Amino acid sequence: MYRVTTYRLGPDGTSTVASMDADDRGEMDAVALTTLLDRFANVHPAENEDRDPHIVVAGRGAKLIVRTSRGRLNVYDMRDHSAPGTEMSVAGLLERLDRVGATSSPFSSPDEELPQPPPTAPHKGIAFAMLVVGLLLNGYILYSVFYVESVNKKVPVTLMKDPAVAAAKEAALAGTYATGTKTGDRVIEVGATGKIRFFELGAKGPINEYSDSYQVGFHEGILCLSTVDNGVVDLVGENLVYYKDVYQRRRPSTKE
Repeated sequence: MYRVTTYRLGPDGTSTVASMDADDRGEMDAVALTTLLDRFANVHPAENEDRDPHIVVAGRGAKLIVRTSRGRLNVYDMRDHSAPGTEMSVAGLLERLDRVGATSSPFSSPDEELPQPPPTAPHKGIAFAMLVVGLLLNGYILYSVFYVESVNKKVPVTLMKDPAVAAAKEAALAGTYATGTKTGDRVIEVGATGKIRFFELGAKGPINEYSDSYQVGFHEGILCLSTVDNGVVDLVGENLVYYKDVYQRRRPSTKE
């Protein structure tokens, strides 16, 4: 038996009624429900569009909403209003109402509802690939740690002992050095009194700015500026080299 409720559908099942919102028609057997559905499919298209008559029918296996369009029955799952409708025959609709134990969509085929085999273990190739990725990641982490340590490692510097010579060299090196003139380029300003300033060119001015002090010296025969907190800046020709980046000396503009 099937529990049937109709909405905006006349007693004969082929006409619509605007004043009657719902009509509980009680229980029907398969023959009575088939007769009602056959009649319902013949509702006039204009009335069908204006009033949206439909039937709600509940069986042992499902509760469905049935609408009609040009002689066809469109069936919707009452428990899942987001699911799309499915065109079904009367026989298919009755079969669905009687199907017990469905755990997937009420409109799926019996083959789709067969128990699925348990998932198999990952393929050995996948496991090996994951192992390789893990080793590479660990290697990169170790490289990053040792690279940071090498950058922060103090370079042995021999400072100039003669104050007068050191002061003359500081005066000669004083100036502005930069990797470029665009946003994101870096700048080093060397003062004549042992002060040094690092910053980055931002859209509206210097950013990431920090200051330090330096002394002139040598390491491995190269003239350099040894700072307190920011490592060693090498002098190569007229340019500075700081952590492998070349900072070219800026010359004053002739218009200034």
